[in-house]
Amino acid sequence: MKKMHYAWAVLASCCAISFGFGLTANSAGQYLVPILTELEFGMGEYQLSMSIRGVFSFISLALLNKMMAKINLRLLMSSCMLVMIAGMALTSTFTHLWQWYAIGAVMGFVGPPTQMIIPPILINNWFVKKKGFAIGIAMTFSGIGGAIMNPVLAWIIQAYNWRVAYFVNAAIVGLILMPFLMFVVALKPSDKGLKPYGYEETEEDASGGGAREDRNRDADPADTEKKPLNGVPYEKAIRSISFIFMLFIFGVSGFVGGYNQILTAYGISLGLTATAAAFLPSLGMIGNVAGKVVLGVVSDKAGGMVMMYAVLGIGFSAMLLLLTGVWTPVFFLAIGAFLSGNLLTLISVGTPLLTSTVYGERDYSRIYVALSLGQSVISTLCSPLIGFMYDFSGGFTLSFMVGTGVLSLSFGAVYLAYKTSRKLYAM
Repeated sequence: MKKMHYAWAVLASCCAISFGFGLTANSAGQYLVPILTELEFGMGEYQLSMSIRGVFSFISLALLNKMMAKINLRLLMSSCMLVMIAGMALTSTFTHLWQWYAIGAVMGFVGPPTQMIIPPILINNWFVKKKGFAIGIAMTFSGIGGAIMNPVLAWIIQAYNWRVAYFVNAAIVGLILMPFLMFVVALKPSDKGLKPYGYEETEEDASGGGAREDRNRDADPADTEKKPLNGVPYEKAIRSISFIFMLFIFGVSGFVGGYNQILTAYGISLGLTATAAAFLPSLGMIGNVAGKVVLGVVSDKAGGMVMMYAVLGIGFSAMLLLLTGVWTPVFFLAIGAFLSGNLLTLISVGTPLLTSTVYGERDYSRIYVALSLGQSVISTLCSPLIGFMYDFSGGFTLSFMVGTGVLSLSFGAVYLAYKTSRKLYAM
């Protein structure tokens, strides 16, 4: 009987990491209304904690980018996760705004090594074949986690309070993630004396004459004969015009990913009960699950560009439908919430696979982390905008209009990022 490749164990770890992310980040919107109601914070000033988190995520990502090849990933992730669990439990005792700002700094610093930045790098290292499928499956679990935890947290908050919900959330995340982080995760196949899943030896490899060239499997078939198959060097990529367009795309993905967190508050503002409104982000997570699997397969079959246009189109449609929820709050609101889950897919599936498509595999990890650094900065500036737009206008309509606008610009940015990157292969 053929032994299962260890890549599938790494994929299981990525699924667990993604699931844990869904249990926390994708259900955080449930805390918004009860915290603001009890402690009388403004939405904008409360969400400034996300900006602080973003600043410290930037610092963490910068260090991670320099240390990636040298660190003991298993030890780093386990340590950071323990700090995150303790931080979540401690949040249940908070009463002052500065405490959220302080924990935002801590969570921002320890967050990147334990959250969505790591699974795409692990999968890119461990999979040659079925890469899009593997990323789609792994990231699907963030949607599953969110779909499960949103109604659970809503029930706990109603039955007890948001403080109990925070503590329960921390305990569940720790029990699920720690075994994988401590005993299973491995950064690259060579750490286990293995080759990636789908690795194919060339005649030169078999004779010991040299290493196999990396294949850029996400590239446009029309371009594969015109460019080197090993991708764009890191130094060339970060100095290119293409990189500026990619930073914009990463920034937009970070911004619109925050809309799922306001769905419960949006539903309540339209007159839904707290319990009914809590199911809106769950609908989004169900749509997120379906979208990730489909889009991962689309990337494998049709390429990263087609996949990215598809997810942008779905996200744009979601924004328009949520806007119409002001006038027809039940039917269109439900469909818009379902499709809005794919806004999170931009971060977890769209941008990792687009990075591979645009720059190839040569320095994928460093380029992806560098782009995520930019995403952290832009998200830091944009995260409180949704809250401040609500405080300014007294509703969410302006926020959805802005979201629709930036998604519209993203279509052009994706096209220009890809086209301008073609010159980098020829230089």
